[in-house]
Parts: sequence; structure tokens; C-alpha cells
Amino acid sequence: MRQETDRLREPAAWTLVGFLALRLAVDALRVLFGVGSGVDGFRARAYGGQSTLLDALTPVLLAAAVLLVTHAGRPTPRARVITRTALGVLAVQGIVGLTAALGALAYDGGGFAHIPAGARVEQSALNVGVLVLFALCAYFLIVVLGAPSPPTVTRGRSLPPQEWPSYARDTTAAGQPAVTHPASTGQYPATGAHTAATTAVDADSTGGVGVVPPRPTTPPPAQAPGRTEA
Repeated sequence: MRQETDRLREPAAWTLVGFLALRLAVDALRVLFGVGSGVDGFRARAYGGQSTLLDALTPVLLAAAVLLVTHAGRPTPRARVITRTALGVLAVQGIVGLTAALGALAYDGGGFAHIPAGARVEQSALNVGVLVLFALCAYFLIVVLGAPSPPTVTRGRSLPPQEWPSYARDTTAAGQPAVTHPASTGQYPATGAHTAATTAVDADSTGGVGVVPPRPTTPPPAQAPGRTEA
């Protein structure tokens, strides 16, 4: 279930950004160039279309699309592309909306009823509030773009092994001499003397008195048969 929803995050974000971009294109052509509007005069079209261009829902939907691919789980592969596209749509719509708002201020109603000053102030206050919302959304998108992307793990490639401290270190590494014991074969070394470590062990086992066994004597040389010493 989790994997299926993760696959739908990026298409859903693209759908939101694409829909807002398409609506921006239609509204901009209608207000700026009068395509399909049937209203003569830029100021009249700007007064009627300023509320559509400066819509408070647009920055909210753009921020939701970016959050969907960046913070609703692990960032998707095209999260930065979607964020840049959303920032571009927001910037263009803010510029076109500001142009329409300024043009609407110069509209006095034309042949229709006169527009009262209170209505102009109210609409201007709403436009300023929406532009502030646009600025906050743009700041959020810039922060998301400036954040470092998390490292990704490539499938089929193992991570480097982590180094753990070694607890089986040699005592010689700490400046202490290593104590070696001769193998218990029942025979003494060729010199006939124990090492210092063996003497210490014997001293401990005998109550503190080190007893050194006698040195083995060398057997006399064998004599040839038929010969006697004078």
C-alpha cells in the first residue's frame, strides 16, 4: 500500500502544477490580450480578471504539490524539477496579477455604474494580502530548492562497511610486554633455564619461592669397543 501511494505522489504533483499553469495561460491571454473575453479595453478586462489572477488558492496548491514530492515521504527523483516549475508558475502569475491589479485601479466603470471608492480600497487590500501570500509561497519554494538533497542508495551496491572499535587488541600496543609461555612438552629448553615468565609462575604456585629444577647433565661420550682408558 505504501509503495502504491509513493508512485502516485509525483503524477499528482505534476497534475496540480500543470492545471495551474494551464489556467494561468488562459486567464493571462484573456486579460492581457482579450482572447475570448468580448470586453474592449485593458482596464475593463483587468478589473474583471484581477480576482482570478490573484487567487489565494494558487500558492496553496503549488505549495501542496511541492510538499507532496518532498516531505510526504522520501523525495522523488524529479522533486527539484517540480519545485522549479511551481516557482516559475507562481512568479509569472504574480507578475500578471500585479499588472492586472494596477490596471484595475485606473478603471472608473466606463459606461456602467461608477465604482465607489470603498470598493476600490477593499479590492486593493485583498490584492495586497494575496500578493503577500504569493511572496511567502515563493520564499518557501526557494528554501526547498536550497536545501541539500539526501543521499540515495543505489540498488545492487552495498554501503561501505562501518568501522567498529577492536576490543581484541594486543597488549603490546598499550606499551605492555607480551608474556609468552613455553609449550608443555615435558622438556626444558636447550639452555636448561626457564624464562622469567615461567619462574614467576612457579613462584606463585609454590607460595612465593621460586624453585628452579636442576639442569640436565650431559651424558658422557660413548667409548669405542676394545679400548680402555689408561
